[in-house]
Amino acid sequence: MKCIVPDTIEFLSKTFPKIYSSLYLEYLKQYSAIYNVNKTQLRALMFIKNYGCISMTDLCAKLNIEKGSLTSMVDDLTKKGYVIRTKDLLDRRKYLISITEKGTTLASDFMTKLSEKLEEKFLKLNEEDRNRYIEAINTLEYILNKEEFS
Repeated sequence: MKCIVPDTIEFLSKTFPKIYSSLYLEYLKQYSAIYNVNKTQLRALMFIKNYGCISMTDLCAKLNIEKGSLTSMVDDLTKKGYVIRTKDLLDRRKYLISITEKGTTLASDFMTKLSEKLEEKFLKLNEEDRNRYIEAINTLEYILNKEEFS
């Protein structure tokens, strides 16, 4: 039992950066250059598209960036027509960021192209490795969704 936690930490610290880099980051860089947005802006658009309207404070936490950087980023995304910033009706000190139709189109297009690239990689695996991958993902999802792990 004592080995489980250190082994898990080692596995996560070695594996997830590699997965992130090889399956996501490389396409994020390529795609963001095409649409004149940076990687963080594209990540923000993806997050807002997937989870809906969000406060500046929450978006800072999700993207792990400073509030000053986020303000500049949101200003730029607003100028480009990708997001709208509005006052929170429940707390006038807060601003909420929502995605526009133009931003949704960009985020959806990125997701489609990312899916196509990942499918190409996945299809290069032999059937046994594809099945192992799917089984591993399903196992992780099952365990992480258990109440004890939440």
